Amino acid sequence: MLRILIVDDEPRILLLMKGLLKANGYEVETAKDGAAALDAVKAGGIDIVITDLRMQPMDGMALFREVRAISPDIPVILLTAYASVETAIDAMKSGIFDYLTKPFKVEDMLACLKRAEDKIRRSAAVAADSGPLRYRFENFIANSPAMKEVCETIQKVAPTAATVLINGESGTGKEVVARAIHLSSTRAKRPWVAVNCAAIPSELLESEMFGHVKGAFTGAVADKEGLFETASGGTLFLDEIASMPLILQGKLLRALQEKEIRRVGGTKAIPVDVRVIAASNSNLEEAVVKGTFRSDLFYRFAVITIDIPPLRKRPEDIMPLVKHFIAGETAEGATQPTVSDAAAKALLAYSWPGNVRELENAIKHALTFMRGGEITPGDLPTRITENKEGSAESGDASVASGQSASLKSFLKQKEREYIGQILSSVGGDKEKAAETLKVNLSTLYRKLSDE
Repeated sequence: MLRILIVDDEPRILLLMKGLLKANGYEVETAKDGAAALDAVKAGGIDIVITDLRMQPMDGMALFREVRAISPDIPVILLTAYASVETAIDAMKSGIFDYLTKPFKVEDMLACLKRAEDKIRRSAAVAADSGPLRYRFENFIANSPAMKEVCETIQKVAPTAATVLINGESGTGKEVVARAIHLSSTRAKRPWVAVNCAAIPSELLESEMFGHVKGAFTGAVADKEGLFETASGGTLFLDEIASMPLILQGKLLRALQEKEIRRVGGTKAIPVDVRVIAASNSNLEEAVVKGTFRSDLFYRFAVITIDIPPLRKRPEDIMPLVKHFIAGETAEGATQPTVSDAAAKALLAYSWPGNVRELENAIKHALTFMRGGEITPGDLPTRITENKEGSAESGDASVASGQSASLKSFLKQKEREYIGQILSSVGGDKEKAAETLKVNLSTLYRKLSDE
């Protein structure tokens, strides 16, 4: 029986949800705030966390990040009465398992928990699999010679304490590689903390990394633990490290050399035991020459480097990745969709400028619009079947390159892509997607069936 932790600062909500979930066969624990929730997670035995978004002093997203650092495999479901498409998509991109809007329907909650159960069972099945696989890394597909070489490197460096630099284009899977190193190391049971250095304003990054003391600056109303302390004993993954300001690079270097940090505004040196893995999608050697990246920090990381080739240079991985993504989106016990020969040909012919991330999104799009049990070319994004350069992240390249298309067809394609994003953000629930899009359910079904 799964044990669920409910976190909400409203006692009435805790009581109602506890009764609802216990009546449906779940073991339930409750917590009135983030601190109590973290104590419960640290104590062990929690399978799923359901948390409100708006709480004080720690909100639901902050709690999610702390839970992921302690136990990365626990699915976290976010509840909020402050619904917006942007919040939902941002939460899903950050790794939240699912997102429900209050007031939610009981069947929606139970369906969401069923999907979480399926995920937990799939993960357990992978961990228990004792087949003759040479490489056993979570969410890692290595069919091409280049990626098999990456696996060999992971196996060699994982048992060590060395810092590692991972190079690769955006979307190639740098965080997946870093996570594989962590899970294959002696730190696997300790915290895993990932941060995108480019996503945090430079003036806040130092506080995020090293923490601060009360009164260090305006708004510092209490002492705050930084990511180095949160990750102590485990692994800290610094993505897009080239974007880190020079002054902070010096402090990072000192932390790596001295194995201690000092909070912003503090005087006390705090010892930390952290393995740091960095990643970059730009050439750090060129950044050193330009003076935007410290040479001593570069050489500190460059002792061990892992270069991940773009997807276009390892076509052998495309179809195994497709099957992996399909399996991840298929409920346990359900028949997995197949891919038609024509669709496979289109997938293999495309250059994938957005790499593995773009491929994953394309498969989610196809599964959303698929009719029957087979993915056909018509289910894939138009840019793939027409073999146009571009990705969901870089925009429509046909416009950028001057290729013309009728306004009607362009808008229709963008509408389908947007509907696909919304469906993905609500776990495929068409009724909820229709509510979010503010259209009738019949209208949504018609748009999904339109060619």
